[in-house]
Order: sequence, then C-alpha cells, then structure tokens
Amino acid sequence: MEQQEEWKYYFLLLFTSFLWGGNFVAGKFLVGYASPLVLTEMRWLLAIACLLPFVWWKERRLSFPKIALLPLIFMGLTGVLLFNLFLFKALEYTTADNVGLLSTLNPISIAIVSYFVYKEKLTIRQCIAMAISFIGILIVMIHGDWRKLVHLHFNIGDLYMLGAVAIWGLYSVFAKEAMKFVSAFKATLWSGIFGAIMIIPFISSYTITEPNLSFWSALIYTGVGATVLAMIFWNIGIQKVGSTKSGMFLNFNPIFTALLAYILLGEKMYTSQLLGSIIVISGLLLFTSKPKQRENKRFKQKIS
Repeated sequence: MEQQEEWKYYFLLLFTSFLWGGNFVAGKFLVGYASPLVLTEMRWLLAIACLLPFVWWKERRLSFPKIALLPLIFMGLTGVLLFNLFLFKALEYTTADNVGLLSTLNPISIAIVSYFVYKEKLTIRQCIAMAISFIGILIVMIHGDWRKLVHLHFNIGDLYMLGAVAIWGLYSVFAKEAMKFVSAFKATLWSGIFGAIMIIPFISSYTITEPNLSFWSALIYTGVGATVLAMIFWNIGIQKVGSTKSGMFLNFNPIFTALLAYILLGEKMYTSQLLGSIIVISGLLLFTSKPKQRENKRFKQKIS
C-alpha cells in the first residue's frame, strides 16, 4: 500500500481515537445513572440495533461463513465482555491515573501479540517511536511532575488493568483473523451480539436511576458514535494497515479525553498536556512513516 493511501486510514484511526476520547467523557457522566456493566450492555444493544439494518442494506445478508464463527466469538469475548469487565474491576481497586497510564501499554500489547501470531516484525525505529509516545503519555498522566511516579504502585487493580491491556491485544488479533472472512461491519455486528449475550450473566440488576434527556443523549453517543462508528473504523484500520500500526493511535485517547473534558466538563488543561501531546504525535509520525530507500545501486554504479 502506498504512503498516500495509508494516510486516509491513519486519519480514520485518529478520528476513532477522538470518538473513544469522547466516550470516556460521556461515560464519566453516565456512571451516575447505572452500573458500568449495565451501561456496557445498553451501549452494545443500541449499537446492534443500528448495525443490523445497516449491514443488511450494505451486504444483503447477515449470516457469516462457519470458519468465521470462532474469531467472532473471541472478538465478543475479549473486546466486549472481558476488556470492560477487567477495566471496571481495575477501577474498583486502583486510581484512574494508574488505569490511564497502564492503558497506554495497549499498542505494545498489540505489537507483541501480532509478532507471535502474525509475525508482524518491529524495527528498531518503531520500538524507539513506541518509547517516545509512551513518554509523551506519561507526561500527560503525571501533569509534568515526575515526583508523581513515586506514588504509582501496583496493586490488584493495576493487575486487573494489565489483564485488560493483554485482552485488547488479543481482541485486535482476533479482529484481523475474523475480517479475513467477513467485512468490518459484519465483524463489529456479530462480535457485539456475542459479547452482549456473554455480559448478561454478570448483570445482577438493570436499574437506571432517574434517566433524563442528558442521559439518553450521552448513551446514544456511546452506542452510535463510540461503539458503531468507532469499532467499524478501528476494524477497517486493522484490516488495512495492520494491528501494530493501528494500536499506536490508541495513544491519542487520553489526549482527546483531556481536550473534550476541558471543553465539555470545564476541567483544567495543563502545559504538560500540550507538551505530552506533541511528543505522542512525534512518536506516532516516526512509527507510521516509511524510511526513504537509499539508491544504493545507483550510488555503487557512480563509484564504479
């Protein structure tokens, strides 16, 4: 794939990160109305309701080949059920700062899993780029105060989040496998169906506390924007540029979250967030850019 063609998918992945950043802000608002798993279930039921007619209109059939069954089930198990379960369990025991910091390990998880499963090799330049982006995210999470690193410690919640990170790496690989046989739209639909079914046993009560217009608006955003559109765009990105490169765009999630929280929730923005954002973008550009091939043959011919 040519560099110019790849940039379209890079923009799509960047927009996906923006949608997920908004999802964290909407989620912060929604948690006051219902439990996280109830919200996750409602979000995916809404997404499924939107995807069903869309997939039927686009592909004229909802079924999928038998060979895609296991990858789709594992997509639902990892991306819909387990990731959310581990994430919310992590938030019960550890701080949001720790969870946010550990979530930046997602690209590394994807790269490692992709290396072992698909032999997607990492160059020294890409490893350096990943390290640069991680440093940028670290600056954002600690607000430029390196002394805060002293207070970051691992407990059971941190271990749950590390589990969530590992699960997201597996999800991205299962998604790539499933999309060998079905479209990104159908993969998102069926993984959502399987995942929503799997969530049911973990929900003890479907109680929603005094839902209002703001609640339903935020829920629609999480169901349509941050689930349907974002998951489709994410799966297209994996299909077109690979799991490892797609994973690098997850580094933008906390940056967009901070920006949207500043605009919509009135939260403060710090110089450290701007600095961290610049560093993350620099790392991403280094990771996704292709080094210019040296014209060694022409050089040798001139010497000879």
